[in-house]
Amino acid sequence: MQKLQTFMSFLQNKLAPVGEKISKQRHLKALREGFMLAMPLVLIGSIFVLIASFPIASWTTWLHAHGLDVILNNMVNNSFGLIALLTTFGVAYRLAESYHVDGLSAGALSVASLLLVTPSILNKENIAGIPYPALGGKGLFAAIIVGFITAEIFRWFVQKNFTIKMPGSVPEVVSKSFVALAPGAVILVFFETLTVILKALNIGSVNDALSIIIGKPLSLIGGSLIGTFVAIFLNSLFWFCGVNGGQIVNTVMQPIWLQFTDENRIALQAGAAHLPNIITQPFIDLFVYMGGGGATIGLALCLMFFSKSKEYRTLGRISGIPALFNINTAILFSFPTVLNPIMLIPFILTPLVNATLTYFAMLLHFVPLTTGATLPWTTPPIIGGFLATGGSINAAILQVICVALSFAIYYPFFKAADHARLVEEENQEVA
Repeated sequence: MQKLQTFMSFLQNKLAPVGEKISKQRHLKALREGFMLAMPLVLIGSIFVLIASFPIASWTTWLHAHGLDVILNNMVNNSFGLIALLTTFGVAYRLAESYHVDGLSAGALSVASLLLVTPSILNKENIAGIPYPALGGKGLFAAIIVGFITAEIFRWFVQKNFTIKMPGSVPEVVSKSFVALAPGAVILVFFETLTVILKALNIGSVNDALSIIIGKPLSLIGGSLIGTFVAIFLNSLFWFCGVNGGQIVNTVMQPIWLQFTDENRIALQAGAAHLPNIITQPFIDLFVYMGGGGATIGLALCLMFFSKSKEYRTLGRISGIPALFNINTAILFSFPTVLNPIMLIPFILTPLVNATLTYFAMLLHFVPLTTGATLPWTTPPIIGGFLATGGSINAAILQVICVALSFAIYYPFFKAADHARLVEEENQEVA
């Protein structure tokens, strides 16, 4: 008992403050919020992916016969396929704003810088263009780094007053444009110089270099079951301490999971027989965290149908429906799950079990891999699994199994908590 109290004290007084501090770190915050700018395009593009790849042969044949598959793929490329472009703008914009300098100028310079470091391609008429893959998932690492560097150089020039200042009578919009001239010139020269150096060293582009330095290590972590276990464990542990685990862990892992998702989308568009990645963003959102952080959908079912405590019955009615859409704030903080020693084991164990079962179901081809369509994380079970895998009934059944396992894991711990609360309520009535 003493060891448990010591462990809980460590979580509450040591780990939770560290997690809170990390989640507020300006670069991680800018990365998290920068991604949010691109998410509408991801979701819109995913709708077109679903329409273009819906698993009915007569439907896809009809689309192809009328040229609609080309139109849909064009819509995907100009939405989902531009996430790096939007991300670099969003990251630079948010980071610059955190320093109280002009975010729009920093974002615009970041977009220009990303295009500058992206190798162009030539058509038959020798007209240069930018390849879509470099502006989508494959360009995410470059987009993030370019956004960070651009914002840092920009704010340094502004804060050190190394800018062109206009008289006060000049409109603010014009004045800001002149403020951006000196840092903008330095930023573009910096990235062009970096590009020339990398070419001279036969490394390739900035994106190639970052793929080696950052992408490969993160790919080994994010693309492996063990690495995913670590991410899930940390996510659950931070949530258990009352800190939003997604804001810490997913901020780091989401770029690699989104890149894997986009690789599956591109492979599907190319007609590949086998998609390359098991672990993707939909894998995490729709199969692992069913019911929200801790995969608490099973606990929600316990509260809804098996509570003897009046308080828990009421909580079940309030929290049950949101839990179907992976929203579990009421369960986390009202049950509570947060810093509740009884719930620590199932809260960490359940998403790990979901990840393991889903991973091997896909590895052994019982369930197809996710197709690259990124659905909202609030998509309920059965529907989410069916759509994310291109219309697989087996994926929907797998989600039902995961829900049942979540219920089975949470139930004995819930019963202990429910019994304790029932006794407490009875004692209060007697008093």
